[in-house]
Amino acid sequence: MKFVVSYPQTNWDYVKFRLNRIIRGKDRSNDVFRGSPGGKIELFKHHGNLGNITSLGVIHPTKPFGMHYVPDEGLYFITGLPCCEDGVAGDEHIARLNPSGEIDLEIRSPLLTQVRSLRRTERGFLVTASGVDAILELDFSGNILWSWWGTEHGFDMAYGGGKRVIDKTLDHRLNNYPGRLQTTHLNSAIVDPYDPNKILTILFYQGKVARIDRTTLQHEIVIENLNGAHHIRPHSLGYMLSNSRRGEVLVYDRQFQFIKSVPGTNKLFPVKWVQDAIEMPSGNHLIADCNSFKLRERDLNNREKTYTTGMPNRVFQIEPVPDDFTFGQLS
Repeated sequence: MKFVVSYPQTNWDYVKFRLNRIIRGKDRSNDVFRGSPGGKIELFKHHGNLGNITSLGVIHPTKPFGMHYVPDEGLYFITGLPCCEDGVAGDEHIARLNPSGEIDLEIRSPLLTQVRSLRRTERGFLVTASGVDAILELDFSGNILWSWWGTEHGFDMAYGGGKRVIDKTLDHRLNNYPGRLQTTHLNSAIVDPYDPNKILTILFYQGKVARIDRTTLQHEIVIENLNGAHHIRPHSLGYMLSNSRRGEVLVYDRQFQFIKSVPGTNKLFPVKWVQDAIEMPSGNHLIADCNSFKLRERDLNNREKTYTTGMPNRVFQIEPVPDDFTFGQLS
């Protein structure tokens, strides 16, 4: 099988910035990096046996986060600089790398700020705009087809204190929204694979997964007691997500009942962070152990092999692609 991995920051100055936050001994998520972040998407091939992974090439979009490969369309991904200080325009947008290896589509919206996840839907694209605590469904021209705003559904208190009200008429690419100004930092949203009338999203600050009715916009909490979670995904047993700060992948059944935890870090590593994981065709789990710069493959017998991505390549997302996928002329 083949898969791609996104690294939003590949600049050594960013590594120093992040290490400084860790050394200072507390969450410094309100700090904002103002330099050039770099960015890279890398293509890998898995050769079948445990941990046998090779790199096939890279491309260098600016700060890529969420991705979604769609057959006959190509690889969609989030790219572009966010706003680093008020009044400075950001350029976060959706781009598509087509099967010929060309960037043939770019989608922009004034609401795309600090975008983390991207999923193609039947009508367009579902994204999480963490900067404005919103889930947005956009068409191919960037028009809003559907939206859900955390501030309008019981999550209106900013992480740093105070009530948050969002003006939807503003161009939010001109504003910087560090963590203290956000209320949820929702960072992952998908159409429920077992009920297309529902959307699942991770509420990062609340440590919860919410299921939203697409028609009524009402939500219910289906998973709780998470710690820095990312990437809600389908799983053969139901659902999976990365419980980042606890260094694990959690698997649930279709009724959101907990089934198992899959370790994703070295248990002795002091600052655990699992950013993403996928279930492989073999049933193994491929896990992004970010803070040790590793991809960990763990099989059903709990055996493990690792592939080192190396500093400063800190994985954000893993995305499966077909065996004939290449970067084409961009590689």
